[in-house]
Amino acid sequence: MIVTDLFSRVPLFEGLPPAERVALSKAAAVRTYRRGERIVTQGHAGDSFFVLVKGRVAVSILSPEGREIVLSNLSAGDHFGEMALLDEAPRSATVTAVERSELAVLTREAFFDLLKGNFVLFRALLASYSRRLRHANATIEGLASLDVKGRLARYFRDLAGQRGRRAGGGWIVVVRPSQREIADTIGSSRETVSRTMSQLSRENLIVPKGKAIYVRFEGEAAATG
Repeated sequence: MIVTDLFSRVPLFEGLPPAERVALSKAAAVRTYRRGERIVTQGHAGDSFFVLVKGRVAVSILSPEGREIVLSNLSAGDHFGEMALLDEAPRSATVTAVERSELAVLTREAFFDLLKGNFVLFRALLASYSRRLRHANATIEGLASLDVKGRLARYFRDLAGQRGRRAGGGWIVVVRPSQREIADTIGSSRETVSRTMSQLSRENLIVPKGKAIYVRFEGEAAATG
């Protein structure tokens, strides 16, 4: 994907005139990260803004006990890294490539040049923060009030809504995440996730098939991918 085309698909930049997106793409450097490679580290200084061109990354934090907790998984078109640029505080989370990924990287200087006098972009940035805050609130609420089965069911429903593809009959198919990835996201163990997935499968709420999982989805339309 051409970086200029990518910026036109990112909600944060879709309101920019084409000429500004072209200038943005010229200011960006494209970097490739291997699966498992760390892109940014929690607690370190941040001086870059990232947009995913290709691949998938996990955003995680360490609990006081040293356990990794996955806050979210990002895919092509998503962005991260602006918080540390805006408040000049250390990175609030670690971002790791889940698979081989390409990212467009903007320096602090280029990012702030873009923000200057651009109300459309500033408003889009606030909207992005609001969505992330709502997601964080929902995650905290789920960890506090739902058992593992409830958290796992919500995880698959969210996955189906965000990255699923219609399979007919009220089913949505998604790429199967690893049990470690699921466990880190819902705050459980791989063993418990395995047992609970078997339970959801017996109840015909999910159907694992190789590298895919079919999720019963009777709510709003999922992404068509």
